[in-house]
Amino acid sequence: MALFSLLSFMSIRGSGTLFCLGASLTLASITSCTVDPSELADSKVAAGSKYKNGSAKSQLLPEGRWWDCFNDPGLNQLINKLDADNPSLAVALARYDRSRAELGLSKADQFPVLRGGLTAKRKRDSASGIFVPPNLTYNEFRAALNLSYEIDLWGRVRGLVEAAKAESEAAYADWAGARLSLRAELARNYFQLRYLDSEIGVVERSVDLRRENLKLIDARVRGGEITDLDLARAETELESARADLLQLERERAAVSNALAALVGEVPATFSLPSGGVKNPPAIPSGIPCELLSRRPDIVAADRRMDAAAERIGVVKATYLPRINLVGMGGLSSLKLSDLFDPSSLFGEIGPEVEVPLYNAGRSGNDLERAYAESDETVGLYKETVLNAFREVEDALSANRFLDREIVAHQAAASSAERAADLSQKRYSGGLVSYLEVVDAQRTALAEKRELVRARSARLLSAVQLVQALGGGWNVPVSTPEAYSRKRVDGNQ
Repeated sequence: MALFSLLSFMSIRGSGTLFCLGASLTLASITSCTVDPSELADSKVAAGSKYKNGSAKSQLLPEGRWWDCFNDPGLNQLINKLDADNPSLAVALARYDRSRAELGLSKADQFPVLRGGLTAKRKRDSASGIFVPPNLTYNEFRAALNLSYEIDLWGRVRGLVEAAKAESEAAYADWAGARLSLRAELARNYFQLRYLDSEIGVVERSVDLRRENLKLIDARVRGGEITDLDLARAETELESARADLLQLERERAAVSNALAALVGEVPATFSLPSGGVKNPPAIPSGIPCELLSRRPDIVAADRRMDAAAERIGVVKATYLPRINLVGMGGLSSLKLSDLFDPSSLFGEIGPEVEVPLYNAGRSGNDLERAYAESDETVGLYKETVLNAFREVEDALSANRFLDREIVAHQAAASSAERAADLSQKRYSGGLVSYLEVVDAQRTALAEKRELVRARSARLLSAVQLVQALGGGWNVPVSTPEAYSRKRVDGNQ
C-alpha cells in the first residue's frame, strides 16, 4: 500500500488527478505512522504515579516573596540586588530569550516564504548548444518573485513548532529554577553570616572573661597565693579563644565574599555590618504535595518530555513524501525598455514532491535516537520527582529534629554556664584547682557555640524547605506565569 502511494506521488507532475489520488492513498497508508502527542502519557503517568497532584501537567506558578517570612530587611535588599545584577541569572534569561527566538523561527516555517529579486546581466551563450540564439552575447533584465511553501500534511512542521514551544517553556522553567536556587543560596549565605556574627559575639565575650581571669590570676601569682602553673593555663585559654575568634572572622570574610559575588559586586566594594537574626519562621504541619508541581526543575523535565514526544512524530514524518508548493513569476526581457511590457511576463507554480526511497538506514537510526532521547527524558522526569520528594522530606525532618535539638542545647548551655560560675567561685575560695575552672569554661563556651550553630542550622533548613517546595509553603493563588514574555519581573 505504501509503495503504491509513493509511486502515485512520483507521477504528480503528470496531472492534478494523480496528485489528489496520491495524497488520498498516502494518507490512508500512514495511519499507523502518525504521532500522537499523548503517546508518552503512560510514561508520564508512570513517572508521577506516586505524585499526589490531580493535574497531569506541572504548572510553573509564581514563586512569591517567600523571603518575607524571615522578616529581615537586609535580606530583602540583597535579594532585590541579586535579581537585578546577578550574572548567572542574566545568562539563564538570555538562554530563555534564545529559545523564544528559536520558537519564532519554527513558527515561521508554517507560512509561505516569498522572496523578490532584481537582476541585470550581460550574458554569452555557447554556440555549440542545442539552442543557439541569434546573438551569442546579449543583455538580460529580470524582476521576479519566488514562492516556497511546505504543505504540512503529515504534521512535521507542526511537530517542530510544538517541540520548540515545549523547549522554550523548559528554558523559562530553567530560568525560574536558577533564580530560585540563587535566591536560596543568597539567603543561606546571609543567615550563615549573621550566625557567624552571633558566634563571634559569644567568643568575644569569652575572650573578655578570660582576659579578666588572667589579670586576677596574675595578681595572685605576684602575691604568692598560687603558682605560675595557673597563670600558664589562663594564658593558654585566652590565646585559644583568640585563635577561635580569628577563625570565625576568616569564615565571615569568605561568606561576605560569596554574598558579593551573588549580588554582582566585587568584594572590595561590598560589606555588611554585624547584626543579629530573627527567630526561624514557623512551618505549618500539613504541607500539600501539590506544591511540588510548581518546582521549576519538575516543570522543565515535564516540558522536555513533551518536546521529545513531538520529535518522535517529526522523525516519523520523514518517512513520508515531502510536498512543497513552489512558484516563480515576474518580468524578463532582453532590453530594459521592454521589461515592463505585458509580453515580458512569465511565471510557474506547482507542487514539488520529495520521496524518501533509500538512505542507508538513516531514517531508522534517526527514529531510534528519537525514542532513546524520549526514554532519557522520562527517566530524568522520574528522577527529578523522586529527588523532589527526598529533598522535602529531608528539610521537614531537619526542621523537626532541630527544634528539639535547640531546646536540648538551650538547657545544656544554661547548665554549663551555671557550672562555670560555681567552679570560678570554688576556685576563688581555694576549694578546687584552676584546671576545673578551665574545664567548666571550655564546656560552657562549647555549648553556647553549639546552640548558635543549631539555631543557624534550623534557619538554613527553613531555606532548604523553601527551595525544595519551589518557593515556600504557601499555596499560590495567582495564575501561572506567562511563558511568552520577553522580560520578566525578578521581584514577583
